[in-house]
Amino acid sequence: MSENNLEQKETFTGLAKKLTRLSSEQKRAALEMSASLAGISLRVSREFVEAVPKAARILSADDLRNWAEMGRRLAMGSADSGAKFFTDGVNSLKAIPENARSLVFQICTRQLVLSSSIALETFGLIPRLAKDIKDDELLTGILRLASEIANRSAKHSADFLQKTPQVVESLEKFNAEKRRVAKAVIALASQFALRTGGMTADLWANLPESLEKLSTENAIRLMEKSIEFLEFGGSVTLHFVSAGSDVLKKSDAVFEDWRAVLQQIAKHGNAILIAFLRATPKFFAQIITLK
Repeated sequence: MSENNLEQKETFTGLAKKLTRLSSEQKRAALEMSASLAGISLRVSREFVEAVPKAARILSADDLRNWAEMGRRLAMGSADSGAKFFTDGVNSLKAIPENARSLVFQICTRQLVLSSSIALETFGLIPRLAKDIKDDELLTGILRLASEIANRSAKHSADFLQKTPQVVESLEKFNAEKRRVAKAVIALASQFALRTGGMTADLWANLPESLEKLSTENAIRLMEKSIEFLEFGGSVTLHFVSAGSDVLKKSDAVFEDWRAVLQQIAKHGNAILIAFLRATPKFFAQIITLK
């Protein structure tokens, strides 16, 4: 028997001993993924074997597979990175709701196509976001958005998550009404992601300023009406969110009339519509001085 075959046999023998307290599904997942990892690197496979018992206390069988697959892809680029990934374990994922953990692996695995360092940074960032957000429903919604964006652009999904702390901070200012506003924000961002993909990161970056100093009702109103402008494209919608926020802050009574005017201007093309939206803040600033 060759040395490599002997090492592989020892790996599986050791794994079998360590899996006695795992469920049958977890055992099957661990054995299958250990074999897959051994095809890349016996060292990485051994690190996985050592980490499995602790990881299995947190991860389901499917998540064990996802975790192992992410490590396998890391190991394909660098055995050291793959080994360290398993050595670090998954203790930080305790902060993630169980039904959202698969989203973490989906996002990070897609980002691996772009950069292993970005994927690992995201893997470390998400648990920190979970601790800051302290709202499983909101966190899950944000992770679903990030996953949708990652389907289109790994880079933009990373940008989106990097900008999330500022969005969460702006939502906290609505206090008891945070969930209502967050629901409207997620609804807009979800539609935005479906229509534009990576541009959702730009929307996310602009939201804190747009939500600042708005009442709960006006914040929800702005999010809901912004969805209607997605038919004109992502750029128009971004300008609408910014300009609409300004209108609601300065003269919310005319918001619906202003929006109706926009619908008429839109018939003449996006270039004219965007020009009008850009001019809106200056126009309302001048109107206020005439009062």
